[in-house]
Amino acid sequence: MLRTDRHWCGAGSRGVLNKLVVLIAATALSAIVAARGEPTAASRVGANSSKLAGAFVNWGPVGREVMLQAWEKWLKQEPSSVLGVDFYALATWDDYVRLNWVPGIWKKLNPKRNVVWSVPLTAKGTRLAEVASGAHDAEFEAAAKAISEAQPRAIIRLGWEMNLDSTAWFAKGQEADYIAAFRRVVGIFRRYSPDFKYDWCPGWGPQDDPADLSYPGDDVVDYIGLDVYDFKYEGSVEERWNTHYVKAPFGLEWQRDFAAQHGKLMSYPEWGVGNFGDNPFFIQQMHDWFVKNDRNIAYAAYFDVNGLWPTQIDNGLFPESQKLFRKLFQRKS
Repeated sequence: MLRTDRHWCGAGSRGVLNKLVVLIAATALSAIVAARGEPTAASRVGANSSKLAGAFVNWGPVGREVMLQAWEKWLKQEPSSVLGVDFYALATWDDYVRLNWVPGIWKKLNPKRNVVWSVPLTAKGTRLAEVASGAHDAEFEAAAKAISEAQPRAIIRLGWEMNLDSTAWFAKGQEADYIAAFRRVVGIFRRYSPDFKYDWCPGWGPQDDPADLSYPGDDVVDYIGLDVYDFKYEGSVEERWNTHYVKAPFGLEWQRDFAAQHGKLMSYPEWGVGNFGDNPFFIQQMHDWFVKNDRNIAYAAYFDVNGLWPTQIDNGLFPESQKLFRKLFQRKS
């Protein structure tokens, strides 16, 4: 989950008259409806795709799989049809071995579920150059083995949000080392399963470093990801959406164009409301972006866990966003 508090910018007869009045009124009404996040019939087309309804959910009493099953039921999705998202290891190199049982819990509870595994590219205090040199191959071997035995078709989101200074693998000033480390770890994972997919995923916007400086290469990337959260930017909801998300440097249009340039599908491993508050407009716009670009998107997953700020959307904290989210992302019969 990315963290940012930056504010930036990219960023006549009576009959004719009556028709004009009607047109203006209709336009104004449409704007009000859009601002409130109410869906139109056209914008709901394609929303039944389970690939857009993935989630990172709470651990719950016995594991995220059980919580994800409840999420699927809430959205009326077919069992095991949505992607789960999880994070491998925590803060130390010991975690790579100590926590190698976690993928197995997913498999034990549901062997049919596929998972997006967010794998750290290094641990705090270890420079990326050390990873690139092979100093921690053993730890990545342990991770690759554990994940391949549980989810051999998993999506590996390696070294995500490398353009944020809050990550241990922050790439600024060591982009070449980030690229070398990413490529080395992909090589390790490929030895354990030929069916893994690899997701390169910056945080949206300019952040602390231009994301494209750390692109590791088409041969080791399958998906161009982007983590996107509704944040406390100034302006109306429309202005904020256009300036800070669609048109932003390294925003949604950049991701779309960059992915097309490299022949890759897009992904959204983390997205959500919460930092700005209850904002159904953001839910509607993200949904409409997904639908508009559906053919070029591999998957999307909502961050349904309260992390650095509240984002959970199925617990009543954001009632208007919750109502709209369920309407848009539930399976249509």
